[in-house]
Amino acid sequence: MRTISLRIDNDIKQRWDDLAAAHGLNSSQLMRQAIVEKLEELEDFYVVRERTLTAFKTILDEDVWKRLSLAD
Repeated sequence: MRTISLRIDNDIKQRWDDLAAAHGLNSSQLMRQAIVEKLEELEDFYVVRERTLTAFKTILDEDVWKRLSLAD
């Protein structure tokens, strides 16, 4: 495991510490969890963004039903 350091405003650090203390949480574990959750959110965002950069091909409804094996 690696260590990182970052600079944050004192009021943000105080809010973080207050939240951790109020809920009996370890501040470092809480930070790791927040980073992982934001990282996953950003990864998902960029996948969606990449997929939507190209135009979608229009497919007729009847072809969709056939592809899904739901056609009559």
